[in-house]
Amino acid sequence: DEDDGPEDAFQSIRIPLGHPPVLFGLPGSQDLMKEILRHLKWRFGECAFHMFDNGEIGAKVLQTVANHDVFVVILRNDAISEVNFSLMRLLLTVDALRGESPHRLTVVMPCLEYARQDRKLVAGEAIAPKLLLRCIRTAGATRFVTLDLHNQAEAAFSPQGMVLDELSSDGYLADFIKRNVLDFDEDHTVVCATNGGGMKFTRRMADILRVGFIMADRFRQKGGGRGDVKIISDSELKAVTTVIVIDDMFDTCGNLVEVCSALHLLLPEARLYGVAP
Repeated sequence: DEDDGPEDAFQSIRIPLGHPPVLFGLPGSQDLMKEILRHLKWRFGECAFHMFDNGEIGAKVLQTVANHDVFVVILRNDAISEVNFSLMRLLLTVDALRGESPHRLTVVMPCLEYARQDRKLVAGEAIAPKLLLRCIRTAGATRFVTLDLHNQAEAAFSPQGMVLDELSSDGYLADFIKRNVLDFDEDHTVVCATNGGGMKFTRRMADILRVGFIMADRFRQKGGGRGDVKIISDSELKAVTTVIVIDDMFDTCGNLVEVCSALHLLLPEARLYGVAP
């Protein structure tokens, strides 16, 4: 076109530079994937999964990822698939992507599975999260991103050749609480730790929210048994109208139910909330 000047011609030329990012999501992570793609405007990677008649699973990459910065998102969703099934599917996906020569391969797992098996309590036990990271590295990932490790010592479980990045959700969790807790008031709200092990994380959240802190613990009047849950506080609780029970993770929520029952007996008029990253 004679009307197109040099400036228009220049703007129509696009030269790909660097390593274009592409994002793959495993089944169950669609909601998180949509938020990531909406925020970052990256490309969505295409892959397919299938199951053989004998129960084995397979993964296939449907596009080229050569020289791309590849991210694989896996989110625990028990309504979609069992956790061990999901982890095997992750390993197969990472291995399939590695065979397509990406520049870098990053696994994004907001909640590190098997995180509570982070030490040997008795002889003969395995350290499961350390093994999981080693398997992911062997499959081909060079970087691992997660949120709020259950134990800070797990950061040292990263095998040679893999970078582990731990991100913190403290600020986002505090903002979520302020926006979703009905009539949030610093003077009439306390946060509660479910046990001594989660006290550090919960106290940190109390400092961010600028509210009071209490803790639940078990007291055994006799030898053996689980003991009764009691609430420990260093201040008067009569003015408390809202209690937020915070822990780094909830599994079956059995402990959460027991703590909430004890809180309800102590503060029958207070609103109770259970929150975890």
